[in-house]
Amino acid sequence: MPASPIPVAPGAIPVLGHALRLRDNPLEFFESLRALGDVVLIKLGPQRAYVLNSAELVRELLVAKSRHFDKGTQIDSARDLLGYGLISSEGEMHRQHRLLMQPAFRRDRIAEYAQVMREQIVEHTADWHTGRVIDVRVEMTTLTLSVAAKTLISSELGNDLVAEMLHSMPRIFDLLYQRMTTPLPVSNKLPLKRNREYAARLARLHPMIDKVVADYRSSDDRKPDLLGMLLEARDAETGSMLSDRELHDQITAILMAGSETTAAALSWVFHLLPDHPEVEARLHAEADRVLDGRPAEYADVRQLTYTAQVINEALRCYPPGWVATRRATEDVDLKDLHVPAGATVIFSAYVVQRDPRLFSDPEKFDPDRWSPERVGEIHRDAIVQFGGGPRKCIGDVFAVVEATLALATIAAQWRLRVAPGVQMAKVAGSTLSPRDLMMTVEQRQPARQPTSIS
Repeated sequence: MPASPIPVAPGAIPVLGHALRLRDNPLEFFESLRALGDVVLIKLGPQRAYVLNSAELVRELLVAKSRHFDKGTQIDSARDLLGYGLISSEGEMHRQHRLLMQPAFRRDRIAEYAQVMREQIVEHTADWHTGRVIDVRVEMTTLTLSVAAKTLISSELGNDLVAEMLHSMPRIFDLLYQRMTTPLPVSNKLPLKRNREYAARLARLHPMIDKVVADYRSSDDRKPDLLGMLLEARDAETGSMLSDRELHDQITAILMAGSETTAAALSWVFHLLPDHPEVEARLHAEADRVLDGRPAEYADVRQLTYTAQVINEALRCYPPGWVATRRATEDVDLKDLHVPAGATVIFSAYVVQRDPRLFSDPEKFDPDRWSPERVGEIHRDAIVQFGGGPRKCIGDVFAVVEATLALATIAAQWRLRVAPGVQMAKVAGSTLSPRDLMMTVEQRQPARQPTSIS
């Protein structure tokens, strides 16, 4: 047991505990807990939860003691949407599915997907012009969802599904976060208006996913895409293949996770650049030097080093996966903290990655933290935006490559400026993302590189 009692966060109210603070201003609430200690108790309705503010404890949770935890109530409340895909499966099912899917995320496969990324980036920015005002969050979501869909389903079979997800996904995620954060989980089963809307949207989405699976199975024109790989994948130990239900859940997981988080990350970059003109100038200079006016491709990624630094720093400052929960499946100790079976543990990547014990001037957006000269200063436990251990995001390299290609290609031709009178809002929901990020497009003339004379 700890040497001293675990502090309880102030401001709890009867019955609801800290639920209203968590709902109304979650980032401020979690940041306020850091000053209370490395472990703080909060109350969510009748339940108590341990909040970890120490990167060392978070690593213990995700890596060393991961087998003693499942994802808990956060995933339970999303089961109707995610089923048992890679995001939400547990235990042996998760291990088997990850082994089946791992080959699809090897670097040689990502190099192939990068061609799809390049094509979609060009297509989705083709109608941009100087003076156009865009909602950056919507534009990036449209782009990343199209990339996820085209790498998953390269034929036209998924077009209707993508259109439906573009229409429904923002609202589904809003409703999902309400379900995840309710202090009384039983309310998710009541005939409330939000529950009826959520059920209606899922009732429209799920049959469309089933149709994609059925149409793909019956198609004579199988493509070398991710869904084709999943259809042919066999368990190395049993020889079994994924069922239609399992394919359904994996498609949902890939489309949801493979678009929402990358879109949020890119949106934060474009939010940050106007306030950091020196960073923007270096980003543009690198794009001009490496690309010389053409769209980025996979072979360019190694040279787009400053672009990668910008993305890494945006992910540190504004991690899309900003909060995560775990539930102890048995009594377990995290360092000096004893966690009883059934207890919930929470950590916020947003808080950990802004810890002044780990980063100098942590509130500053400083891509040079990731330069070759300084990256060694970053503690191995300090960055948790992709999770860690056996549940680390399987698509982390895919996401970073996609973001790098998109940012470099856009930076080579465009500059985005905040539209007058716009008030952007930080929305900490299912993901951390900017809302109402309206920006004006300005075409820029890339600085042409001198032609060598032999």
